[in-house]
Amino acid sequence: MTTSSLIGRLASLAALSTICWSALAQTGGPSSAETTPPQAAKPPEQQAIDACKDKKAGDRVRFTDAKGKKRHWACAMVGDVLAARSGVATAAIKPKAK
Repeated sequence: MTTSSLIGRLASLAALSTICWSALAQTGGPSSAETTPPQAAKPPEQQAIDACKDKKAGDRVRFTDAKGKKRHWACAMVGDVLAARSGVATAAIKPKAK
């Protein structure tokens, strides 16, 4: 293999690497839709809001959603409304009232 042939191959490899890296850089990572939980994008159902009436954030509630499924979720602020949401971290055991 001659020196000019080797230099030509290295130049081609460098150009290909540059193209690949620039394509990866343009993607910029995950979009906001990919990192936002599904329930955060839509407003809460009326049943979820009603279940948290007279409750506070973190309280667990049971209710039946609009599709007829029984839910055991926790109350959390959704915008300016307190509503039941899945995936809300709560204490495993509530302390007993004295």
